[in-house]
Amino acid sequence: SITPERAWWNLTHYHLAIHVDIENKRLNGTNAMSYKVLTEGQELQIELQPPMILEQAIQHGKTLTIRQDGYSYFIKPNEKQVVDKEYKVVLHFSGQPTVAINAPWDGGITWQQDNNGKPFISSANQGIGASIWWPNKDHMYDEVDSMAINIRVPKNLMDVSNGRLRKVEKHNDNTTTYHWFVNNPINNYGVNINIGDYVHFSEKYQGEDGELDMDYYVLRDNLNKAKEH
Repeated sequence: SITPERAWWNLTHYHLAIHVDIENKRLNGTNAMSYKVLTEGQELQIELQPPMILEQAIQHGKTLTIRQDGYSYFIKPNEKQVVDKEYKVVLHFSGQPTVAINAPWDGGITWQQDNNGKPFISSANQGIGASIWWPNKDHMYDEVDSMAINIRVPKNLMDVSNGRLRKVEKHNDNTTTYHWFVNNPINNYGVNINIGDYVHFSEKYQGEDGELDMDYYVLRDNLNKAKEH
């Protein structure tokens, strides 16, 4: 339901940043959640389903008080939330998310391998809710206007998420972060990760109003099977 703790604020932007530990089937990261105040309110309600854990919430450099009820977390800002003003709270989280045994019909993260023995990891959460693997305002009535998705993976793999790939950042610990950006409203359950040994290629098409570009990401083992046939 649209509880009082959900109704007084409107989502504007998520900046989700996750480090994927494939060996231990573990996620840790942050979600910087921006919102606009609609009316007076006392607590922000967000969801994160166990065994994932919301570790802390930070606003303006200060740790906020968190009250948990089931898989809902109620966050109390330290300062008065002024109507029509926009704020940001950074949610820190970690844990081993629920494994999707029979995706996409049951929710969670799949930890599989392709036919070449390379890891293939993906999310499946439309039914059970996006809070099965990352903290958010898990109700379909409210969507962010835009979203940044940064996924850090081993250097021999690639993450394909929503929107456009803006940057690829290589780190000294043999990991790579893929920076995706969605410049349109997006619902929580549509946010996804797809990590694997991808091959990338692109095409440009002449559209009615100008040139259109299209990017394709295909698992290498699927591409090899297509060539064989």
